[in-house]
Amino acid sequence: MRLFIAGMAYMVDQMKFQLILLKILAFLLPFSVEIGVAPGSMLRVPTEPLIALAGCLLLMDVIRYPAKWKTFVFKEAVWVFPLLLVYVVTTVFSEIITVSVKFSLLNLLYILVFYVYMIRVFRQYPRLFPQMLLFYGLGVMVVALWAIYQFGQYDWNPVVARGIFRPFYNDHTIFGASVALLGVFWTAAAIFQANNRYLFFSLGVFFILAALFSTSRAAFFSLFFAAAMYLVYLKRAKLHYILMILTVMIMVGVVFQKPILERLHTVEVVSYGDNANFIDRTVSVSNITTDVSNLERINRWVSAWRMFKEKPLTGFGPGTYQFTYIPYQDPAYMSRLTVTDPHDIPDGSGGTAHSEYLLALSEMGVFGLLAWLLLIGRWFYVVFGLPREHPRIIYITVAFLALSTYLFHALVNNFLATDKFAFLFWSTAAWMVANYHISAGSTMGRGLLNVKR
Repeated sequence: MRLFIAGMAYMVDQMKFQLILLKILAFLLPFSVEIGVAPGSMLRVPTEPLIALAGCLLLMDVIRYPAKWKTFVFKEAVWVFPLLLVYVVTTVFSEIITVSVKFSLLNLLYILVFYVYMIRVFRQYPRLFPQMLLFYGLGVMVVALWAIYQFGQYDWNPVVARGIFRPFYNDHTIFGASVALLGVFWTAAAIFQANNRYLFFSLGVFFILAALFSTSRAAFFSLFFAAAMYLVYLKRAKLHYILMILTVMIMVGVVFQKPILERLHTVEVVSYGDNANFIDRTVSVSNITTDVSNLERINRWVSAWRMFKEKPLTGFGPGTYQFTYIPYQDPAYMSRLTVTDPHDIPDGSGGTAHSEYLLALSEMGVFGLLAWLLLIGRWFYVVFGLPREHPRIIYITVAFLALSTYLFHALVNNFLATDKFAFLFWSTAAWMVANYHISAGSTMGRGLLNVKR
């Protein structure tokens, strides 16, 4: 298999089909499904072999153009290198090293291909990423039609909303996160970009409606977070003001923790009752007494925090949370969704820490979280540290607003170990950074879709 992929990479390189491969990959990602290839091992087909093929192209590009890669390394790799290093180092100290090796290799491949390699490609072909999003979005539209058909088969019962996107999306939350990012990207593009405005607006509306259709509460609130980031952008807020506001909000939460918790304990609306409507599902996010979905999420967060306190420096190892968190659960938050055996998961449960940030803390320790925050801080600087006169600030802002949906969503879910969402997240960030590095005097790639390079 490795020799076959290497051979295919050589053929793609010789025939100059790199961009075609990336567009095909983008279209197929929404349709990837997991199949068992060995006991305890899964492969997402047809996309993971194509991602490995892109990884070979990355290696060939580094060998062929070392001078250009040195320029990138000095300018940008310093920000992502700590995260790559943490994956490697914490794998050595893992509780289940075989799991961590597989998990780290997969995530390193996603980051290297979808972020590092894409920065290089998007700097040369800035219009490629919006084109890839169009192909990805076309695939998502097909999945959405499939989900609507599935929903109708169950008489539109909201209880089944979690599973109507299978086998392509494991549940409604990852679908909701995906279409929320797409919706904000195209809506922001319509606001900032005069060309193709009606097309972009139509795409934005479709994907935002799809986010509401997914019934994912986190996806819904992530749209509001992106809108808040847009207002911050309009007010030309400086980065240090944003940090001050976040600090004040955290302090208020800590000081008024008791009355806030008392108020939350009075909410009784549940998210997945047979008659639950959109407002009920939205209000239910504050129910921490009877909504089992919320209780189980808190249970996972508490477990992750306890794991971090036990191993604050190295964590338990990348990918090991789902196998090691069970003894750290809090009985106060256990429910019918609680997992007591990692090999016997209740229907509607599963997943890991339900937070990218707490997952990093529990699996990779404090340095894992710091590596994440360093990279996110870099992205904030790219957006809010640039002068508004920068010729590509529009594209940088469009990408950041789309990216912000998951920066919020990552508080309550974690999807970056899934190919279809890893592409959306890392490639959006790559396009933002690539535009940042395109020289100020360049006219390369003006316009999202219709202007020649």
